[in-house]
Amino acid sequence: MRGAPSAVVVTVAAAVLAGGLTACGSTGGGAGGASPAATGPAAAEAARTDPKAALAAAAEVMRKAGSARYTLTARDGGETKPGAGFAAWANRPAAIDYLGDLPNNRIRVRVVANEAYFGPTEQAAAAVGEQVFWVKTPFLMWRRPFYPQLSLAMDPVNQLTLAQAGRISAFGTETVDGARLTHYRAVEDVAAVLNGIPDLTAEHRLHVEAALKKIGETFTLDFWLNAEQELVRFRAFGDKEGEVEAVTVTYSALGTAPALPAPAASDLRTSPDLDKFLDPSPAMAGPAAG
Repeated sequence: MRGAPSAVVVTVAAAVLAGGLTACGSTGGGAGGASPAATGPAAAEAARTDPKAALAAAAEVMRKAGSARYTLTARDGGETKPGAGFAAWANRPAAIDYLGDLPNNRIRVRVVANEAYFGPTEQAAAAVGEQVFWVKTPFLMWRRPFYPQLSLAMDPVNQLTLAQAGRISAFGTETVDGARLTHYRAVEDVAAVLNGIPDLTAEHRLHVEAALKKIGETFTLDFWLNAEQELVRFRAFGDKEGEVEAVTVTYSALGTAPALPAPAASDLRTSPDLDKFLDPSPAMAGPAAG
């Protein structure tokens, strides 16, 4: 595609943050993979005193919510590109819609399980008399460490479930955007993170493992829960890059996301169809896909 390593790659990159490791919980995968947490006063007290119980309770709360709005933040000037969108995990496979914060961005991304699609926004398509369409991305993008790093934060149920098997600690309460939240941290080795990725072929697994190991041999997962045990904020980073390269996802408006199905075959096109929506400016250039 002409100009492919520009705005499209930047947008796809950030979207995969919210998408790739969507099943980082039990190998059963999916939003239903978390074991239902107990409820009632005893469970509430356990959640306050036991970090593992707190994450289990939060997993159940988020499972029931099924979807949310989210915003994505990262270090200015890094490879990860901020943006916002919807995440839906009530059904398998989990999915997101993402729109980057780039000026006049006309490209959006949808990630369903391990497949990413990009296409013009509804407004951009209408401006040139087009219908909304999608172009499927190549798996090649997974060969860069940027993409699996970004993929660490999508389905909160699976992230909270994965964390329960790691080394968990409680950091106490903190004020975040005016709200009092409890901060928990889990540390997972790269094998646990890799095993949480659904539907990897043997070939793809080798590429993803190599990419993840460029980021770290262990990954730190931070969770901020409110008094209702809702996950408000999630952060992830690898030990080789450190906290300065952390990617943070903030959830809001639980249960409000629309359905996010994979694009129908009739809505798929080829890469050249996106050319008219790309900004050729070098300032928009992102990491190459190769």
